[in-house]
Amino acid sequence: MSARPVTARRIRTLAATAVVTAVAGAAFVPATAVAADKAGEHALKMTLGAPAPGAPLKRGGATESMILSVTNSSDKAQEFSAWLPGEPDGPSPVMKDSIVFDVTAVNAPATKSAIGHQDGYFQGLFFPAAGKDHSSFSVPAKTEFTWKVTFGLSATYPTNDGDFTLHAGRLVGDIDDDKSRNTVVFKTDPQIKPGKLDQTWVHNTDVVARPGQRASLTLTTKADGPGEFPAELHRTISAQDFREGAGHPDFVLEAEIGGKIVKLKESNDSEWDLPVLPKGFGAASGTSSITLYLSLGEHSDIKKDSVVPLRSSVFMTDSGYFNVAKTKVTAGPALATGSPSATPSAPASQSPSPSAPVTPSASASGSADTLTGGTTGGTTNTTGTTGALANTGSGSGLYGALAAALLAVGGAAAWFGTRRRRAARV
Repeated sequence: MSARPVTARRIRTLAATAVVTAVAGAAFVPATAVAADKAGEHALKMTLGAPAPGAPLKRGGATESMILSVTNSSDKAQEFSAWLPGEPDGPSPVMKDSIVFDVTAVNAPATKSAIGHQDGYFQGLFFPAAGKDHSSFSVPAKTEFTWKVTFGLSATYPTNDGDFTLHAGRLVGDIDDDKSRNTVVFKTDPQIKPGKLDQTWVHNTDVVARPGQRASLTLTTKADGPGEFPAELHRTISAQDFREGAGHPDFVLEAEIGGKIVKLKESNDSEWDLPVLPKGFGAASGTSSITLYLSLGEHSDIKKDSVVPLRSSVFMTDSGYFNVAKTKVTAGPALATGSPSATPSAPASQSPSPSAPVTPSASASGSADTLTGGTTGGTTNTTGTTGALANTGSGSGLYGALAAALLAVGGAAAWFGTRRRRAARV
């Protein structure tokens, strides 16, 4: 069984058995599971108060404070642990140093807090100072614990992101954590209408990828709206979703770079990295286009013409994937000599012509295949294998659906694993 440790940057399916929380580079696993709801009643009630003084947040400016309270109305002590995940309104992931976050005890045991950063999303965690990072609090019967939560934007908060939404959600405990009283939207100053990042696939030919025969595609990347990305944008092309039979397809991917067709080196099995887009990429950068050629190597064991899913995934260093565009290419074995299609076709160039979008439904408990798009989600327009477009852009669904899933499944959900740093397959 192959394992893809931190180099595999795909979002995993949410699980309903444990929560694995990566904070400040370490993974923490709550020691106890969430207690089952009892006839819709909960022993604990959590409330995140309104921020004060209530002013818009400026990059590098003053912070806001809120009171987080947990009340135990039962006749026995209750275990409690929570987190505060959040997401920006905009196309850029939020780095750990983009947010100011702290949790201190008001009427509660001494508390420590930490900032986590997973797949481009902010994650705040707090825990007993006398315990371990994954420890929970014990709330005595008929008692209320309160904490002061401090939140702000650092000077490095992305200029292409706008307002920031913070949630308080349960990890451990029989807790009523109704989102309506545990969600805060922080307005930013200056106010902007964020744009999005779009990736678009264009099929230049209807050639089937074979040994010695290339299928040609062009990938375009474009940003709109104000501001720019605060770091280089990396793009990974992957054919790892190909599951047609067993064996090794021996995919070959080439790119036209500087007027020459160059064979790309695999960064992992059936995965290749494209040249980076420079820091500061934004609307003023225009459209970045790169022509790619997919073929099969001489060791390919594909026995018949088959559909190969391709995806282009964008990430910033240590951010994880935050924008994914998918398309499909047909690949097959070499044709017999003398076959009408045995002679490789030269790739033809054509201008992109949009096709009607096809929007798949997004499952809150699904994987990245159904929750694709920009930093906060979006739709994926996937077309056939010839002459059509497939693009994704940022919208408002990815983290919203994710947060809804995480905060609604009773806290027993699996958090994302960091998947950017490279490691060998084992």
